[in-house]
Amino acid sequence: MGMQQEQVVRDLISTFDKGWPENLDKTMSYIAENAVYQMAVPVTEPLHGREAIRAEIQSMMDNYRSNRSTILAIGSGGNHVFTERLDEALTDQGWLQIPLVAVFELNSDNLISGWREYMDMASVIKQQGVEKLTVIGGFDVLKS
Repeated sequence: MGMQQEQVVRDLISTFDKGWPENLDKTMSYIAENAVYQMAVPVTEPLHGREAIRAEIQSMMDNYRSNRSTILAIGSGGNHVFTERLDEALTDQGWLQIPLVAVFELNSDNLISGWREYMDMASVIKQQGVEKLTVIGGFDVLKS
């Protein structure tokens, strides 16, 4: 059963692997209606529901010129799939490299019901030339 769930996650990530998806409908088809997404645990608050997640992904697309996503490792157990990835976002200053680990939970319909990403925020901040202390005022400082 783990291989089938891993494939769902691979398929989701493949919609981001060579740039932003032209249409978010395919991306969102892997996500349950009542899914919860937390982009940067524990820095950001969880988003609840497919439409809130779609709006967040659209916001990323509006703020970064392009995106690449590469799965470096994947494994599963029970209804969880774990990935190690290298995400890259194209800013005005060039490509930002975002190494991260993500945990996905899948429901009985093999839709993603939980999605949590863990990353080294100091690394992301440093690449953007932002002083670490300015982040205390809000996570939005990371948007270029």
